[in-house]
Amino acid sequence: MEVRDGKGPFPWRIAFIAYASLLPLFAFDVFTPQLLAAEITYEIPVMLAAFTGDRKLTYRLLLCALLTNEVAAIIDAAADGFRWEIIGIENRALSIVSILIVAALTLAVQRASERLGRLRAQEAQRRRSVALSAAADHVLTSLSPEQIDATIVVEAGNVFAAQSVFWRPAGDGDCWELRDGRAVRCEATGVPPAVAALLCDSAESEGIEFFDLIAVTPHPVLKIQVREPATAAGSETHAAGALLILLNDAERAEETRLAAVTFRRLVLGALAQVRLTSDLVARNTSLSEKQGVIEGLIDAIAHDLRTPLAALSVTLQQSSDGAYGPLPAEYGEVLRESRTSIEDIRALAETLLLVARLESGAAPAHRNRVRLDVIAREVTAEFRALASSRSVDIVTRADAAAVTVADRAGLRRAVANLLANAIAHTPVRGTVELDVRHNGGSVDVVVADDGYGIDERLRPHLFERYAHGARIGSGTGLGLYIVRRVAEEAGGMIRYEPREPQGSTFTLSLPAAA
Repeated sequence: MEVRDGKGPFPWRIAFIAYASLLPLFAFDVFTPQLLAAEITYEIPVMLAAFTGDRKLTYRLLLCALLTNEVAAIIDAAADGFRWEIIGIENRALSIVSILIVAALTLAVQRASERLGRLRAQEAQRRRSVALSAAADHVLTSLSPEQIDATIVVEAGNVFAAQSVFWRPAGDGDCWELRDGRAVRCEATGVPPAVAALLCDSAESEGIEFFDLIAVTPHPVLKIQVREPATAAGSETHAAGALLILLNDAERAEETRLAAVTFRRLVLGALAQVRLTSDLVARNTSLSEKQGVIEGLIDAIAHDLRTPLAALSVTLQQSSDGAYGPLPAEYGEVLRESRTSIEDIRALAETLLLVARLESGAAPAHRNRVRLDVIAREVTAEFRALASSRSVDIVTRADAAAVTVADRAGLRRAVANLLANAIAHTPVRGTVELDVRHNGGSVDVVVADDGYGIDERLRPHLFERYAHGARIGSGTGLGLYIVRRVAEEAGGMIRYEPREPQGSTFTLSLPAAA
C-alpha cells in the first residue's frame, strides 16, 4: 500500500518560478539597453501570479517587477554616463504602464476566479445538501441489516459523486462495493489490497481522513470511520464499520469534510434504527407467541369448564327438584347455594371466552337484525329478582323501532353488564332506568341510576381492562371493557356522563338498521 498525505500542486511552485524568472529577465534587460521588448518582459512574472489565485503574491511580484525595471534603467543610464535619452524614458514609461495594466488584469482575473469558485462551491454544496437529504430518506427507511449496508454504499456514491465506494461493516468478513451505481457484496479478497488494508484499519483510525492511494486512483480517497458512541459511563466506543470513498475531485475541501461528518451521523442513526427495529421485531414476536399461548389456555380452560359446569348445574337442579328422592331441607339449601356458585363460575368462563374472541379480532359468530326493545325486556326480567333483593326499582322504557345489526349474544351481554353495574352501585330504595330509543340514524340504550356515581379521577379509564372502579358484580374488571368492545364491533360507541344531582348515566349508541 502506498499512502501519502499530499495535497496536490501547490501555489508556491508557481510563485517560485515567477520570482526566479525575474533574474534572467533582469539580465536580458541590462544587456539590451533601450530595448522596449526587453523592458516589457517583466509582465511575465505578474501574469504567472494569475494562476495562483493569490492577490498578495500579485502585489509582491508587481512591486518586484517595477523595482527590477527601475534598477535596470539606472544601470543602463550609468553605462551611458547617466545621459537620459527621451526614447529610453518613453520606453521605460511604456513598460511600467504595461506592467501595471497586466497586474490590473491579473487581479481582475483572480477576483472573477474567486467569484466563480464561490458560485461553484455554493452549487456543489447545494447539490450535496440535496443528495444528503435524499440519502437521509433512503437510509432511514432501510430496516433490514442487508438493505442498510447496500443503501449506505449507494447513497455515499450519490452524496460525494463518487464512482467507487467500499463499505465494510464491523464483524463482517465481506464488504460492499459500488459498481455501476449498484451495491454489490463481495469478499474482502476481491478488492484492491490497498483498499482492503484501509478497510481493515478500523481499530487504529478515528474520524474522517484523506489518503492518496496512488496504485488505485490519482485522486484523494476519503475514509469515514463509523464508531458507535459509548452506551454507559466509562464504556468504550465500538466500531460499526469503515467507509472508503474514491473521490473524483482532487480537492480536499472543508465542505467535503463537513459532508462526511453529516453522512457519518446519518449512518450511525440508521444503524441504531435497524438494531432497534430488529430488537422490536424479536420482542413483538416473542410477545405474540406468549399472548397466543395465554389466549389458547384461556380459551381451552373456558371451553373445558363450560360443559361440565352446565352438566353439574343441571344435576344439582334435578336433585333440588327431588329427581333422586326427597332431601332434607338443609341439603336443599346447600344445593341451591352450590348451583349459584356454579352459575357464577360458568358466567366467568363465558366472559373469558368473549374477551378472548374480542382480543383475537375474530368475527362474531352471527350478525343479524336485533330488536333492542326485546333485549331490554329480557335483561330486565333476568335482573328483576336481584334488584328486588336490594330494594332497587327497575324502570324500563323500550321503543319497538330501535333495531340494529349486531351479534345478539354479545349485545345482550353488554346491556346486562350495564344493568348489573347500575344495580350494584345503587343504594337501597334507589331507581335504575333502562331506556331504549330510536334517534333516526342511531339507536341508544341508556342506563341511568341515582347511585353513588364515579370518582372523576377514574372516569378516563372506565372502559379499559381491569380499570379500578369499573368492576361489575362479578368482580372481573371486564364488564365495561366488554361493553366498549361490543359497541365498537357493531360500529357504535359507549360513553359515560355524571347524573345530577347524583348517579351515573351510560349511553350505548349503535347504528340503526336500514
